[in-house]
Amino acid sequence: MSEPIMKLQLIARSELALTQINARRVASRSALFSVALVFLLLGLAMVTLSIYFALEPRFGAPLAALMVSLGDTIIGIIFILASKRAGPSSNEEKLAREIRDMAYAELGNDIDDFKAEVNQITNDIKRIRTGFTSFSTGAGSIISLLLKAGKRH
Repeated sequence: MSEPIMKLQLIARSELALTQINARRVASRSALFSVALVFLLLGLAMVTLSIYFALEPRFGAPLAALMVSLGDTIIGIIFILASKRAGPSSNEEKLAREIRDMAYAELGNDIDDFKAEVNQITNDIKRIRTGFTSFSTGAGSIISLLLKAGKRH
């Protein structure tokens, strides 16, 4: 297999790896964020309920509701913090990006080398054509001289 094709495959695989890494990160963070949101909503509901109960003449139920709402809120905050760290590490993504960028650079070098070779071949063909043209012009002159000399004899 040629090197440019191998480099293109490397680029494609690194792009796929980057896409998969980002998808896993988004999925993990979204799931944890959803759980955190549920607990935060429960916490908000309990805060509301505890304020309601605080206004009631009985103070036993509101204190219990307040403790439950604080617990729900703390759990929600823990899940939000965990969602920021969920998924693949940034080192995996960095490595995949470095491999992709290196493959792009190498492919660019290969393209530049190919262009230089094509230019060299083009220049060689031009030189051959120029040489052939000058030879045919010179050969035509020689043939004309020989024909003239042959007619004289």
